[in-house]
Amino acid sequence: MPLKKTNRRWGSLLAGALLLQTIAGAGYAAVGGNGLNGTAEAAAAQSAGLPAATKDGVIFHAWNWSFENIRKNLPAIAAAGFKSVQTSPIQGNKEPAVDGSQWWVLYQPVNFAIGNTQLGTREQFRLMAEEADKYGISIIVDVVANHTGNAGGGEQTYKPAANVDPSIRDNAAFWHEARGVENWDDRWQVTQWGIGLPDLNTSNQELQNKVIAFLNDAVALGADGFRFDAAKHIELPDDPAGSNFWPRVLGALTDKEKLYNYGEVLQGAADNMAGYANLMSVTASNLGHEVRRAVGFGSSVNVGLSQPFGAGNINPSKLVTWVESHDTYANDSSESTAMTDYQLEMGWALIAARAETTSLFFDRPAGSGKFGSKLGEPGRGLWKDPDVAAVNKFHNAMAGEGEYLRTLRSETMLIERGAKGAVIVNLGGDMAVDSVTNMANGVYTSKASGGGSFTVSNGRIKGNLGGGKIAVLYNEASTAPTAAPSATPAPSAAPVTGMSVHFYKPAGWGTPNMYYYDDSVNPVKNGPAWPGTAMSDVGGGWYKAVIPSWGQAKVVFNSGSSQLPAAQQTGYAVNNGEVWVIDGKISSSKPSQSLVNVTFTIQNAATVTGQNVYISGNAAELGSWDPAKAIGPGSASNYPAWTVTAQLPAGAAIQFKALKKDSSGNVVWESGSNRSYTVSASSPNVTFSFAN
Repeated sequence: MPLKKTNRRWGSLLAGALLLQTIAGAGYAAVGGNGLNGTAEAAAAQSAGLPAATKDGVIFHAWNWSFENIRKNLPAIAAAGFKSVQTSPIQGNKEPAVDGSQWWVLYQPVNFAIGNTQLGTREQFRLMAEEADKYGISIIVDVVANHTGNAGGGEQTYKPAANVDPSIRDNAAFWHEARGVENWDDRWQVTQWGIGLPDLNTSNQELQNKVIAFLNDAVALGADGFRFDAAKHIELPDDPAGSNFWPRVLGALTDKEKLYNYGEVLQGAADNMAGYANLMSVTASNLGHEVRRAVGFGSSVNVGLSQPFGAGNINPSKLVTWVESHDTYANDSSESTAMTDYQLEMGWALIAARAETTSLFFDRPAGSGKFGSKLGEPGRGLWKDPDVAAVNKFHNAMAGEGEYLRTLRSETMLIERGAKGAVIVNLGGDMAVDSVTNMANGVYTSKASGGGSFTVSNGRIKGNLGGGKIAVLYNEASTAPTAAPSATPAPSAAPVTGMSVHFYKPAGWGTPNMYYYDDSVNPVKNGPAWPGTAMSDVGGGWYKAVIPSWGQAKVVFNSGSSQLPAAQQTGYAVNNGEVWVIDGKISSSKPSQSLVNVTFTIQNAATVTGQNVYISGNAAELGSWDPAKAIGPGSASNYPAWTVTAQLPAGAAIQFKALKKDSSGNVVWESGSNRSYTVSASSPNVTFSFAN
């Protein structure tokens, strides 16, 4: 079970711990405390180019930073595109330590009062939050309500520290049994026994009141949300020893609708991720592990590993994602400590460019060695890197847009957001990008160090990207003022230029035809005779045909005996310009499609040294039968079985095959006929044996 650092003096696992103290007479103000009101905060965010909602932005984890250092750096944090700042725990703790290697003291608080030796005073917290409002930045406070600081190692492990608030320490009803978890698969033990620290009885409502008082005091001073440490170890209502802690505490928060809350629910064992996700956002720790592998940390580069969120059926909008966290960096296991800045940046581009999730960027300590700076000091500063900032600003600009992921090769990922923009992450050598795309036609100049321009035309994106670079592509909306109205009479209607009609082919259809007519005139005007004009394949399941010189029409799509709309029904009404038709819906811009993460399991795929297994097929997402663009390499954790995951449009009927490929490009296709599969969210797994 990954926890916090081991205290070498005591030899016990020391996770963060809050002791809870009633905040007597605390008055509760609206979010923002003494700062700006909500409207002014939103205006400040817009001025800084940040989204209005915390969930739509990215989080800067100012780990170990003092309140004063956060306040001083707020202009730079806003300029780097971070919507929110997450603090370390703000409560008083059991030791006045300031050495960076003693970071764990911040996670062993002794009260629920704001302010400690390492981060600063209650007033400095208020001033920091007040200043953050001026930039539209949200403040997220790290909170631990599961346990407290302990008295030492050995027999003292599960006894509270001597300086814990006596109103908590001396109340036997506030504590669980003084023992540690023995079976991490047992939800009762995970929520009722300790994890190396004295475990609080979070089902006790008097204790809950202390938690509520503290949280609302922080809100009154300007906190905009909370990160709950060790949330997995606080029981849910339907647990074997369930309680109302979460619904009661979260439900009692001042202006709770405006707060962004998430819980540290480390995946594995008895995590019950879905249960927590019903109440707040949760951490996607498994994704972090896969992203680190995707960028070549402890594994060969394989960007496809970063595609699945690995969080079951939890909506991505409820996930907090990261490349590394303070745990993976600082714990004795040093899980991510050896990652290079290059790997961190490329991993950040893979997660922060994506839709819906809220990504967190962890600031490592400054100085030499693992803990080179003192507690309270700013960290290394990688967060200010221009490419990190470019990805942050892309994330903010794409709020509300869907996503479409294309693995161009095992080292290169194209992350599209609606039709507005894309990020290309290239962990391989120099490459000429030539791919199908959903992006709108135009020329896009990279806003990242990858440089250069990319051209999108007729559903394809083309350009050149250097090795080890990212490209951040989107065109910002023009801010030029609209011309004042003229007294000159308005001209007649704009000249008719015809229509380009796009149609998403249903599963089972061959190449579609488009028949069109105009019944607004008498006699009815008809296009080419039935079945009409053959449509052209423009990739991604879309087909296109042009109606020249007409300003409006009704269209019927057909293939063999199939047609839409059905026989005897009026055709779809389309107008001048670009038109997109999918599932009977008509739009003037290319709609986002529902994508399914499909896992192909290829059994009995024995390989020789240097070979890997891939999937290719007739869909653009599978490389259109081009081995160089095949999806993979797969994972061989259960060799000789391999798994390959691809994002495919729901309902698409695809043909595919597995192939083996080595680093020299030598290809061995499996024998036999093409395999067939209709993409289904309810059945996203395809298992077969490699046909030799």
